[in-house]
Amino acid sequence: MNYAQLTVFNYKIAYYAIRIFGLYWLVAQYGRFAELTGRPKELYEPALWIQKMMFPEYPGAPLFIGLLVACGICIAASLIKQSYILNVLIFLLITVINLPISANFGIRHTNHLIILGFFLSIFLLPKNLDEKDYKQVQYFYLGLLITYSLAGMSKFLGTAKNILKHTDKLLWIDKDAAKLNTYENYLMADRVVPEWIKQVYTYDNFWVVLTVTGIGLQFLCFVGAFNRKLLTFFMLFIIIFHLYTYEFVLAGALNLIPFVIAAFFPYHIFKRNNQSLGV
Repeated sequence: MNYAQLTVFNYKIAYYAIRIFGLYWLVAQYGRFAELTGRPKELYEPALWIQKMMFPEYPGAPLFIGLLVACGICIAASLIKQSYILNVLIFLLITVINLPISANFGIRHTNHLIILGFFLSIFLLPKNLDEKDYKQVQYFYLGLLITYSLAGMSKFLGTAKNILKHTDKLLWIDKDAAKLNTYENYLMADRVVPEWIKQVYTYDNFWVVLTVTGIGLQFLCFVGAFNRKLLTFFMLFIIIFHLYTYEFVLAGALNLIPFVIAAFFPYHIFKRNNQSLGV
């Protein structure tokens, strides 16, 4: 297959993989909801205006479970029948479900990529895509990857600004930047930094190179939208990146990993293998 063919081919499978992931995500959100339900109601602080309007108080189980069930039904139906209306409903329900879970107790954006993925795929139905439509799929990939590129760019610009202004702020090119970032997050979470992490950070020169390289790759993520091999490479990079942030920065973003795999996986390799075996 040429690039245009495999781009459309991969998206047609990713479209369904993302929705299957959505069913898993709903179960995970119920677990998160049950966990937060055990906290004192006084700790609930709506962070966004839309959440203050829709959930001025933490929702009760009947309401939240009802939203989960409704969204699950829509996702299951979309696996059977591709529909713009169903996709709009799924996007809206997932956004609403996320509000009391991630947009309180301080602003968190651990599910922004998932919401964005369902939004970008609303009008990109596989049944309407031909080889010539591969650029539309590129925009889908670009919309997801640009979030990482913007984060990387902000780190570069922030570092450059602090260097030019000669501020005393910690720079990402400093030897202890990654270590202090980890220590600060563990302190805020009132957790003890594991000994193995302390040992890993003793190689300070290595961490300077690793940090700068990581930020550089994060900035370049957007180019994966225009090259299949690069897309696979950045998929692997993003997985490693989220594993790092989970262990070293305590960012609760493990649910993003299966979503990233569902959206960016090179499904065409299975087609090639089948053809080589004569299947």
